[in-house]
Amino acid sequence: MTAPPGGPGTNPYGQDPYWGGQPQGNPYPYQQGSPYPYPPPGQYANPYPPPQYPQAGQQVPPGWPGGPYPPGPPPKRPGSKAPWLIVAGLAVLGVIALIATLVVVFGGNGNKSTQSNPSGPSAPTSAPTSPPNGSGQTATDCGPNVSSGEKPAGGAPVSAGKLSFPPTAAPGWTPFSDDQTPNLIGAVGVAQEVPGASQWVMQAEVAVSNFVSSMDVSAQASKLMQCVANGPGYANASPTLGPTKTSSITVDGTKAARVDADVTIADPARNVKGDSVVVIAVDTKPVTIFLGATPIGDAASAATLNQVISALKVSK
Repeated sequence: MTAPPGGPGTNPYGQDPYWGGQPQGNPYPYQQGSPYPYPPPGQYANPYPPPQYPQAGQQVPPGWPGGPYPPGPPPKRPGSKAPWLIVAGLAVLGVIALIATLVVVFGGNGNKSTQSNPSGPSAPTSAPTSPPNGSGQTATDCGPNVSSGEKPAGGAPVSAGKLSFPPTAAPGWTPFSDDQTPNLIGAVGVAQEVPGASQWVMQAEVAVSNFVSSMDVSAQASKLMQCVANGPGYANASPTLGPTKTSSITVDGTKAARVDADVTIADPARNVKGDSVVVIAVDTKPVTIFLGATPIGDAASAATLNQVISALKVSK
């Protein structure tokens, strides 16, 4: 089948725009170091600071007129309440600023008390996100890919639904997620570039079928073969689906149907005749699919694909 640019497993969406760290700089338009949207310290300083007078015994700076006091307003008479009023006003402003700060710091959602309210309702448990079995099986004809599966890592089995196989069954092949092949749910597999071909891969994958449950496994396998031949895997390659061969088999003791066919292409730039394609529909609930494709006439690749098929497992 056609390979994505860069080979199997390439991220089609490009590099994460946030890789390498978040943008630098202060995200807030306020003074550096101040966590609150207030004016810089000192903006509202007292515009009428109290006059400074020489202390007892202090020499009067040169140029000052003689007399007991420097120029300016005369000193307050003893007993004046003006300084106390100023101090009281500053204290009130300090209390207001403290209250505002506490509201900002402790009023956010991240600092709510974790103590439960005995009189309030209990928190609801989260609902399951996966649909019930059979809810995705709605197709009666060819349709687009529903979803790709999670690419296995660290030698984990390649699995979808109840069907799986070990990646060691295809040594050297690379795990990938398939979001292209029609009518598949959670499609995932392994693939290898075809030597000497241009943007062409051989592959083996498993998925859940999205065909309606009333369609038996033989009909599902035959229909999926038609959908694959006319799907994105052979886009712009002028494919032709050859005669199909249908057989009844068992996979790990479970009833299944197998369809074999050659899909030839008329694109000489690919430097390959096309693929020998295998589709197996396994009678699980919901039905699971195995799909394999190797270059026509490549006996070694076909042997690897048969090795994968022999390693298929069905979970009970």
